[in-house]
Amino acid sequence: MSADADADAVVAGRRARPGRGRAAAGPQGRYELEPLVTGAAQARTLAVAFHGEDGRRWSYVFASLPCPGLHTDLAAAFAARTGPVGALRTKASADKAWAAVLRLLNFLGALRRPPRGVAELCPAHLQRYRMHRRVTVAEHGVAMELTQIRLLLREVTPQEKLTAELRDHIRRPGHLIGHYKKRQGRPGYSDRELAALMAAARADVVAIRDRIGKAEGLIAALAAAPDTLTAQERELAAALAGMDRDGTVPHVRRAGGNLFDGAAEVALARHLFLVDADLAPLVIMGVGLSGRNGETVKELPAEHRVLDGRAVAVNLVKRRRGKAVSRETVHWETGATGSRQLHTPGGFYLLLQGLTERGRRFSGNGRIWSVWSAAATRNREAARVKLECLGHIDPFAVRIGRWLELSGWAAQHGLTDDHGRPLQMSLNRLKTAVEVRLTKSLGGHLPSARRTNTMDVSFLHYLRDDPHIRQWAEQILTAAIDDAENSARTFGPRILDRDGQQVLAHDPHAAASALATTTATLISAAGGQLDTLASACLDIDHSPFNPGRCAVSFLTCLRCPNALVTERHLPALLALADELQAALDHMGVDAWSAKYGITWLTLTRLILPRFTAAQQQAAAETKPASLTLDLLDGPKEPR
Repeated sequence: MSADADADAVVAGRRARPGRGRAAAGPQGRYELEPLVTGAAQARTLAVAFHGEDGRRWSYVFASLPCPGLHTDLAAAFAARTGPVGALRTKASADKAWAAVLRLLNFLGALRRPPRGVAELCPAHLQRYRMHRRVTVAEHGVAMELTQIRLLLREVTPQEKLTAELRDHIRRPGHLIGHYKKRQGRPGYSDRELAALMAAARADVVAIRDRIGKAEGLIAALAAAPDTLTAQERELAAALAGMDRDGTVPHVRRAGGNLFDGAAEVALARHLFLVDADLAPLVIMGVGLSGRNGETVKELPAEHRVLDGRAVAVNLVKRRRGKAVSRETVHWETGATGSRQLHTPGGFYLLLQGLTERGRRFSGNGRIWSVWSAAATRNREAARVKLECLGHIDPFAVRIGRWLELSGWAAQHGLTDDHGRPLQMSLNRLKTAVEVRLTKSLGGHLPSARRTNTMDVSFLHYLRDDPHIRQWAEQILTAAIDDAENSARTFGPRILDRDGQQVLAHDPHAAASALATTTATLISAAGGQLDTLASACLDIDHSPFNPGRCAVSFLTCLRCPNALVTERHLPALLALADELQAALDHMGVDAWSAKYGITWLTLTRLILPRFTAAQQQAAAETKPASLTLDLLDGPKEPR
């Protein structure tokens, strides 16, 4: 095509398609980025528009909140955190940060002299906020809220708007030290409990499938052979055909009055569409068959590929993995026969896809879920979407944490735990139970068992604290694994922290007794006379790892009962932590875990938390550039 012909096509509104060797035509004019912060601080429209990577949108309005002098800067900072290059790219994470903003502004607005701008904010405000929240919230929860606030203040631009004291405070490391406690994971369900709840869910899903199939049969019979239907069936089939055609569920009036019967409308809608009450068994089936967490099941896309009629390929969303690895393609078996449809993840997925296909014609969402809902909502966005889509909605579009009444569903089915009490339903416990069952079926081999998480995550968060797998594991552990576990349990780090140093200064004998050593040895170690590379050795001539004088690597010191760690060793220990992290970056996880895993856990979980943030910050200033892991590993045989 000539240049003149191409220009004529553009003028006519028909841009020529690019061919090989020709560049694609670009858009006319300069691209203008849609503003994330709209309105002004003095107006009632100051808001941050959120467009999440999970497809959810929202508008966070600042204008009506207290402390208007803070709004403009905090809104811009919030937009940076939730914008295209920010760290908060799902609505759930943005909501958590927004909740912290709301609480902070409400607290500051209630002060006798609220700050008039970010320049008047100081660390004392955050400290007072912490004390205020501690009245009703656990320390861990308050620490998490303050982390959200500090991260928000770090996005204030330019940072010079904040005082030097506040800038130093929000960037100081160690705010969570002493406040973070690993919450013990809840155990999964026993084999009996799991079998009972999956059987109940499966029965409900079969009933859902049968009722919608029956309604579709009535519509087909009305079109092909209406004479085979009774008058009542023809009336119902006609109503269902209209619902199938335009998606509108007719209003049903109560007998003898003009009031609408909401329950009757839901009963009519459920002939062809999923309703709210169907969500609990369907989500339970999805988690139970796929082994994925509830959030992933709620984010299932409608788009998929069927492979040779035996598997289905689906792109999943892994919300906790971060932006770079938030998508994963899985291949789920569908089952060789129809009877296996509700026993395989692929079969369930295709069933769910079919059950929601009609509703998705009207809700128009890209996820697989669609229900017809008559429930009232105070959420304006949800109400608008429901009105536009004739009541057909993605139930998890606005809020992924939609209440599913799981415990009520379990109570309806009379489900009980192994002690005869009402079964408490939890999707996390269900996923744990699935992980346990899979691991047990594979003989406890974690690399084979992991399918939804890394091996270490599967163990730490789903398997380790489960009493059912612990009881089972006790029967199959080999002697080598048992010895390793016992060895790890016997390590008790001897650490001379700040409290120990104070005791040593006033009563050396008591300090030595507390550390199970002699006074002379402790004084020598505290003075640096017994130092190794990153600790002191209280008895180098009697090694627990070999006969006589110690001959193992320096890395072993951190799990040796003869080792003593004092504040003087912190710079070397911090450098060691950096070295271990650097090693992880270029080693495989399995190889790194086998070589350095115990050392890293000992250092980060047992030793460093015993020292205060101030001690660690001071040590970081004198931290050596490198300790060289090759040297720490000990001498090597010549090649």
